[in-house]
Amino acid sequence: MKRHILKIIVVFVIVFSLTQCSEDQAETLVEPEVVTVTDADGNVYRTVTLGDQTWMLENLKTTKFNDGTPIEEYTPGENWNGEGRTLPLFQWASTLDLNNSFDEELPRDFYGAMYNHAAIESGKLAPEGWRIPSEQDWIQLRNFLASNGHLGIEGLALKSASGWVDSSGNGNNAFEFNGLPNGYVDAVGTPKADGIICTWATSNFDAANFRRRVIGLFDVNEMLFQDQSMLLGSGIRCVKN
Repeated sequence: MKRHILKIIVVFVIVFSLTQCSEDQAETLVEPEVVTVTDADGNVYRTVTLGDQTWMLENLKTTKFNDGTPIEEYTPGENWNGEGRTLPLFQWASTLDLNNSFDEELPRDFYGAMYNHAAIESGKLAPEGWRIPSEQDWIQLRNFLASNGHLGIEGLALKSASGWVDSSGNGNNAFEFNGLPNGYVDAVGTPKADGIICTWATSNFDAANFRRRVIGLFDVNEMLFQDQSMLLGSGIRCVKN
């Protein structure tokens, strides 16, 4: 009888221990917290930490500065760089999908907003605690990608896995950065090359030559670092201060 009772006790202890282990394991399998940031319009952006940097996973689409001041929306036919190039303006990147890359109609903010020189230079585009990245910020990101298995294909790792025309090619979106082909805005305010090229403005501006440093993704595997006229418009991808 005593042996029978002892066996029951041993079985109970084993079952109890296994139950506790299962509960402990369940606690350790909790999904990691998704960190987000909200702009002045209330748009919420997911973020990713890559090395020592934290980046937004979408292009900026605010229509207000971080102090709540509205940014004027560009009206086609007017001056994209009006009032002596001092009037901040935005417009939505074209979503006409002339290359038939998508089956469904795209929302107007799918690629984010495109900003003119005055808006970029305002210093108030990014949410509080964030900034428009400098060229050096992008170089640091490129170095991180290169040292984490993507040497020479850093641009491919940043590009979205769908939505690009065949001639430009999709990326592998290795870090969920989801670089979409937002195109650019030409000097007279016309959106160009959506589906073909991605452009992101940096904070680096050469006032002597009226040129801004811009990061691009195109039909090569690398990230492109280029100077473009201050009259053109680009998208913005923010990095945390």
